[in-house]
Amino acid sequence: MEFSDEEFNNERVELSGNVFHNCTFRNCELVFDGDRSPTFYDNEFIDTVFVFTEAAAKTLYFLGNIYHAGQGGQEIVDRILDEVREGEVHGREIKTAIPSTRDHSLH
Repeated sequence: MEFSDEEFNNERVELSGNVFHNCTFRNCELVFDGDRSPTFYDNEFIDTVFVFTEAAAKTLYFLGNIYHAGQGGQEIVDRILDEVREGEVHGREIKTAIPSTRDHSLH
């Protein structure tokens, strides 16, 4: 479903597969279950939180475990987040470098 020029107030909004263009979210819970990614263009988020459920919550839990798993884990998650920041995640697998150091860290 596409939403354009809409204002959401004090709502719980299901995101999966939806398109939001020029919308305002005020005091909302935006729920993502990890199914189909939503698309956002030129929106405003005011006092709004994202709620991750199902597969999305499992993915965040997994990243948290890797981050705290031991030497090199933090670097792996940081590299994934760098790719997110750089917009290099869409439509492809994210791969991290194979550690080549003696202690298996990424340094």
